[in-house]
Amino acid sequence: MAMIAPVVAATCWAGPSTAGDGPSALQTIAAAKRITIGFRAGYPPYSDLLDGRPVGYVIDLCRQVVDGLRRELGIDRLDVEFIPIPLAARFAMMREGRMDMECAATTITAERQRQVSFSAPIFFTATRFVALRRNGYKTFADLAGRTVASLAGTSETGELNAANRRRKLNIAILLCREDAEAFAAVKTERAAAYVMDDVLLAGVMAGWGRSDDLAMSEDTLGATEAYGIMLPLGDDAFVQAVNAGLRAAAASGRWKEIYDAWFLTPDPATGRTPNLPLSPDLKASIARMGG
Repeated sequence: MAMIAPVVAATCWAGPSTAGDGPSALQTIAAAKRITIGFRAGYPPYSDLLDGRPVGYVIDLCRQVVDGLRRELGIDRLDVEFIPIPLAARFAMMREGRMDMECAATTITAERQRQVSFSAPIFFTATRFVALRRNGYKTFADLAGRTVASLAGTSETGELNAANRRRKLNIAILLCREDAEAFAAVKTERAAAYVMDDVLLAGVMAGWGRSDDLAMSEDTLGATEAYGIMLPLGDDAFVQAVNAGLRAAAASGRWKEIYDAWFLTPDPATGRTPNLPLSPDLKASIARMGG
């Protein structure tokens, strides 16, 4: 029987693990007239930096939520402070109260819901891989016995580990801190492929210098997953207020406008169009919320 290769850590990083308590988010936000939003750059068109300013689909959607919070709180202004967050530290930062919301590509899972709360789904995605086109890798079975890059602290790495054990693929996992490291590993053939959510892979491929050299798998790991806005655990009033903002964006048609602007028109940073039509799952979810 073939032995399952152990996880190989490339640039491992461990975030803090202690949690903190404090007043409810709505009370803090109303008193300070300020909301702190964690985000991550480098994931166009979902979230990125352009001329030093956070931009992207989830950034615009969260701005709509902030407008709704300001109206609900009855305050004349609500300043937004965007802070970049390390991928592996995001849950600790939320537990410690270092951000009020996380507007990034974070998958809603049962395990994570024991640490933090989430808004209603804001995106649906599937786990695929990107590889050099010339190597002809099309399925996860094609990666058996090879080294594959993934990001530390992501649900996709958990899925890959589970599939590795279940299907006895003998894949060695090269853990990377950031998306750019994983793509570089594929480019230099330190890794045969990079496993991640398809929307993030598509966005980075669009901005890669020679994206025609890359191919995304049709094969997926597991079922479609949902992204949500990460929020403090157990703060039901805040979750309801954030979802009210999303419902307003759905009902007004603004949510669909934001989606089309980022996924069906040229990205302002790269000039390329992701061409990712609204998925049936997200279309149905927006319709339910706006109904």
